[in-house]
Amino acid sequence: MITEENLIDRRRNDPVKILCVEDDHNLAKLLKVTLVKHHYQVDIATDGLMGWNFAETFSYDLILLDLILPQLDGLQFCQQLRSNSCSPLTPNSDTPVLLMTALDTVTNKVIGLDAGADDYIIKPFDLDEFLARIRALLRRHQGIRTPLLTWGKLCMNPKSCEVTYQNKPIILTAKEYELLEIFLRNPQQIFSVNRLLDCLWKSDEFPSEGTVRAHIKGLRKKLKEQGAEDIIETIYKLGYRLRSETGIETVQKTKSHTPTPEQRLESSRVLPQIVTPFSLSSEMLPELWPVWQESQQTYSDRISLIQQAIAALRQGTLTPEQQHQAERETHTLIGSLGCFGLMSASDLSRQIQQVLKSEKPLKLSDAEQLQTLTTALQNTIDQVTQQVNPKTDPQPPTLKRSRLLVVDDDFPLAKIIALEATTWGYESHIATDLHQAEQLLKQYDIDGIVLDLNFPNSTETGLDFLAKVRCEYPQISVVMLTAEETLMKRVEAARLGSPCFLQKPITPHQVLVAVSQVLEQKNTLPTRILVVDDNQMLLEALESVLDSAGYHVTLLSQPQHFWETLEHTTPDLLILDLELSTTCSLPNTRESNPLPGVTGWDLCQIIRRDPRWNRLPIVVLSGYTDVETVQRSFAAGADDVLSKPLGPKELLTRISSRLQQCQRWEMTELDELTGVSLRRKALQDLTSLLHLAQRQQQSFSLAILDLDHFKRINDQYGHDIGDQVLNHLGKLLRQSLRPEDVVGRWGGEEFVMGMYGLTKTTAIKRLQEILNELSQYQFKAKNGTPFQVTFSGGVAQFPDDGNDIQTLYQSADTALYQAKAQGRSRIISHQS
Repeated sequence: MITEENLIDRRRNDPVKILCVEDDHNLAKLLKVTLVKHHYQVDIATDGLMGWNFAETFSYDLILLDLILPQLDGLQFCQQLRSNSCSPLTPNSDTPVLLMTALDTVTNKVIGLDAGADDYIIKPFDLDEFLARIRALLRRHQGIRTPLLTWGKLCMNPKSCEVTYQNKPIILTAKEYELLEIFLRNPQQIFSVNRLLDCLWKSDEFPSEGTVRAHIKGLRKKLKEQGAEDIIETIYKLGYRLRSETGIETVQKTKSHTPTPEQRLESSRVLPQIVTPFSLSSEMLPELWPVWQESQQTYSDRISLIQQAIAALRQGTLTPEQQHQAERETHTLIGSLGCFGLMSASDLSRQIQQVLKSEKPLKLSDAEQLQTLTTALQNTIDQVTQQVNPKTDPQPPTLKRSRLLVVDDDFPLAKIIALEATTWGYESHIATDLHQAEQLLKQYDIDGIVLDLNFPNSTETGLDFLAKVRCEYPQISVVMLTAEETLMKRVEAARLGSPCFLQKPITPHQVLVAVSQVLEQKNTLPTRILVVDDNQMLLEALESVLDSAGYHVTLLSQPQHFWETLEHTTPDLLILDLELSTTCSLPNTRESNPLPGVTGWDLCQIIRRDPRWNRLPIVVLSGYTDVETVQRSFAAGADDVLSKPLGPKELLTRISSRLQQCQRWEMTELDELTGVSLRRKALQDLTSLLHLAQRQQQSFSLAILDLDHFKRINDQYGHDIGDQVLNHLGKLLRQSLRPEDVVGRWGGEEFVMGMYGLTKTTAIKRLQEILNELSQYQFKAKNGTPFQVTFSGGVAQFPDDGNDIQTLYQSADTALYQAKAQGRSRIISHQS
């Protein structure tokens, strides 16, 4: 039972929570950025009814309320809120309300205050005054708040984002800071890994449970280095909480609010300082510029609606509804532009509103006055936008060019390999002797070397140089190239760590295919390993060994969550205990009726029967070493069997062996020209990612990209130049998209992408950045003629545009056709 005393207790440890009800999305975004920067936690509602649903469900310290709202206006909102004041447990019945509106008449102020508002601020308002009014209302209703959070001699100041122990600063990463703050604010609560994921990561991010554990481990290590005790306690099979400590002080008081996954703890984030080195000649504050960049097009669209009304007035066809809509748009512009600091633009908007509000029929002379004012308003917005310094204008991500060193005494051969490397997007250098190669290594940051084995005019061989590189530059990958067929030379090169040995004669294209594959393997993310075992001590031991070897580890001690964990973490290798002491839910079974007594053999079999996972390497652990157990394990689908107790060296060797076999097999599923998946592999991965989105109830976007006029490029410049374009686009897609996104070459110049957790709007924004990057890149024909390339794209979203890959592909293909019909070089979303 919830009592008033319970509510007071629950208020003590939460951050200040504010509900902002504002139908202008851009102004709402501006206010949220400002409030979060000052360490408030903010929920946004864009209409009155949505805001009321928030207010009925969650408790807030303050409500910011626009007066004119769709569905439920601000006055009705206030009246309903205050009419429920008879019940002390009604959320927000006594919460202070700050009304915001561009209507500045005394009558409106009186009506608003009589309806139950505590204060009234006129748009446009100065942000400093706005924040001062908020502080005043919070002081009036809650008393002065101390921001310090302490645990013994550990102190956190959320206002300055500083953490100290015995007055000595502790430098934390953003996520480490967020984790520490959430524990300090909620000392009695146990946070599961999933709850921490919901609280501290955005919905478009894709972290695993291992990510949380890695950040907690980093936080513990930094606290220990400063002499602080381990303040985070691990609760077996439940999660983490703040270790109990006498004298803990968290005197933050606020109303209780338990966030949903959609309502993240935004105020607990460490926001980067927004710095703009240029100065604007307009009235806008520099820190508001990033929000303005996202918003200014919306305001230009509002001005277009006003101009449509002016055109109708000139033609004598202006309707009362159209005039009212134009007036409403100017009402929004008055407040929003002023809050950005653009007071001159706000004044122009107010003059336009005064004309549109006339109760008398508008005349042709009014149209001319409105046109003059509207043109001046649009010019003001354009001038502000143009004031950004081109040198500091946000640029699309640049594609890093890897450096390749070709070392061969046969200069003509080295030259054509270097030219081929340039067409593949590498920056290439040539050395015809080993001394010259050493000088280039000191001069440049080299990523890969193509090294000949024999140098007749030198006392050193290629193998001698390879040994020196492995010792002094271990990060550089060296591909050996030779006309000799001596077995022992290959053995020696392998022992010295060369990942590839090529036999002459060989084409430059074949050399670059091998180089590209070697460098791709080097640049891949850490290998993900999922370990399933109900023995917590063994899990911790395995985590220690695998972490030290550089693997990204996810531990699962509750096998009943196996399938969802498998799909969420998408591991590269699975370590699985055979003897599991708990029940387990298999795919397509109900959680309320799990199958009893599921073993590791059972899990092996269902993995091998699922086309999305049937090639996942599986290493099983067993306490038995008899032949029957081993044979049964291999028959169930295991790739290797290890007996307990485990030796760390043997474990790492077995894992490395299985991963190398898997990598060699995966190479057959990659398009050697572009480096992305071939169609069969892409289809399999897309299906797996879509299935994960269905299970997790997340959005999923599928995109199709097609190079514009690619046949013309092949015909005009040659197919080898066309291959350069495909190679560059493949590399651009791989480096620009997230590691968890699926990228495949569907055929010819068509590429398909799957993006988990992204809506069509976000997906289009990301693809547009890639299009901008590609369109700015200059390719060169064989005669030196520069040319540029673009692509067209179509995007479809699950579940709006389809529930399976085939339907989504058809929807995205329809959108792609529309993009081509509209002139190409654009991304279009499917309209369902």
